[in-house]
Amino acid sequence: MNTLLIGPRGCGKSLVGQRLAEISCRPFVELDNCVLAMFAEKSVQEVWELQGEIAWRMEEVKQLAITLREDRQIVSLGGGTVTIDDAFELIKDEQDAGRAKLIYLCCEIPELVRRLKNAPGDRPALSDAQTPEEEVTNVLSQRDPIYRSLADIVIDVTNISVDEAATKLAGRLD
Repeated sequence: MNTLLIGPRGCGKSLVGQRLAEISCRPFVELDNCVLAMFAEKSVQEVWELQGEIAWRMEEVKQLAITLREDRQIVSLGGGTVTIDDAFELIKDEQDAGRAKLIYLCCEIPELVRRLKNAPGDRPALSDAQTPEEEVTNVLSQRDPIYRSLADIVIDVTNISVDEAATKLAGRLD
């Protein structure tokens, strides 16, 4: 069974996923890195600017399908992966077949904004919002119901460390 981490950007999917993989002695896959490797551009922002979001999302579905061929991985999905119809169906099929467990790393908006301001990373704008607070609020209002509908486990990571989150989750795998 694969363990898929879902949640908004800034919630810690990558860091918690890496630590969880170490604790559970499983391979870690960062889906965004798999997708980016398929483009000539050096950053997600460049891909979105030069190729467009649609090209990114199409490749995201392809890389997800390839990734899910393997078993017993910790996989950090992109924040928007679950919003792509084909990806959602693929994830749901894996989950229904007992081949995937989904963990939603939820986090309060002020903390997400703080994290994104401290480490903006390679993240393209997701809306026309004027402030990071507006963008996080807008995006989360659309995605939170999807995350919750898929989640087998919901863990609030607002006030806990990466190690605490990974340790809590390690005991709940398989």
